[in-house]
Amino acid sequence: MRILLLEDSLALAGAVSDYLELQGCTVDLAFDGQACLDLVNVARFDAYVLDVAVPGINGLDVCEHLRTQMRDDTPVIFLTARDTLQDKKAGFARGADDYLVKPFEMEELLLRLQALTARGRRPQVSTQVLGDVILDHAAGIVLRNGRRIRLHELQWRVLKLLATRSPLTVERGVLEKELWGDSVPDSDALRTHIYRLRSALTVTGERELIETVHGKGWRFVR
Repeated sequence: MRILLLEDSLALAGAVSDYLELQGCTVDLAFDGQACLDLVNVARFDAYVLDVAVPGINGLDVCEHLRTQMRDDTPVIFLTARDTLQDKKAGFARGADDYLVKPFEMEELLLRLQALTARGRRPQVSTQVLGDVILDHAAGIVLRNGRRIRLHELQWRVLKLLATRSPLTVERGVLEKELWGDSVPDSDALRTHIYRLRSALTVTGERELIETVHGKGWRFVR
């Protein structure tokens, strides 16, 4: 298993990662919420282990962002000192699959992770709402302010990736890999598709939805 652990205690993060790696797992560490989301943006994990009380974006908001904005179906287990029923209800309401209270046994965490990953990923929500844009991923339909937008296949794939990672920046290389695999055409091809996508999404009086992050890539701005 490849695990992403969000935990701001260096001692606990080290102890958990050491134990899980001895059991054959690979563990990536994030010490604040934004760093966690940044790692999700560039790698794929088998499970997330999230503390709630971390600097910046807290664990609950990270989980909700994964579920509602990024449509991420990776299993999530909260690992936190917050132990009331209301705390647990809040965790599950934000999209958690399991909840383990500190202090805990390392072996129990491993067993829960094994059970979650064996169960598989959760079904994805078909409809994604981003401001005045609605994406129906199952039907491949895009609506903006009630207007249906027709996109070619590559434009739809670019939009889907930008929308699921919003508001994070998606690097050029990630987009090119998604569209063409290892057979990337000349450098103007991606820019052309993004230009056409921008034109399709916006009519007079509407704001631009796709922002260029110079030297890095593009992002969907809600």
